[in-house]
Amino acid sequence: MGKPRRKFSNEVKVKAVDDYVSGRRSAAQVAAELETTPTQVYSWRVQLEEKAKGLKVDELTSADRNPADALVIHQLLKERDTYQKTVGEQTVIIELLKKRLRSTSSQQRSELTGLIETLERSVQRRKRGE
Repeated sequence: MGKPRRKFSNEVKVKAVDDYVSGRRSAAQVAAELETTPTQVYSWRVQLEEKAKGLKVDELTSADRNPADALVIHQLLKERDTYQKTVGEQTVIIELLKKRLRSTSSQQRSELTGLIETLERSVQRRKRGE
């Protein structure tokens, strides 16, 4: 017989997903702490996003919007949030590049280059939906 299925409270799932999505910890780190798999963390993220989407659509629908309009509004808000995150990331990268150009130390340049590459990988992962 295999291991019995573990049940995680909604609070644990929310904290785990928040740690992962915020970038404080990777999905693997969160999963290791909870003795589960990164795939489970990804699954929780999708579940929580769908739940939040439903709540937002319900809110809009209860505010005398028809369901189709509520879905369109929700999708536009989600798109706006994505653009805001992208602009924020690009602003950080631009500031790091400016520091790198002004830097005279090769060690500082190397550290900044590593940080920029890390940010770029983060952006690419988000685009792939990891």
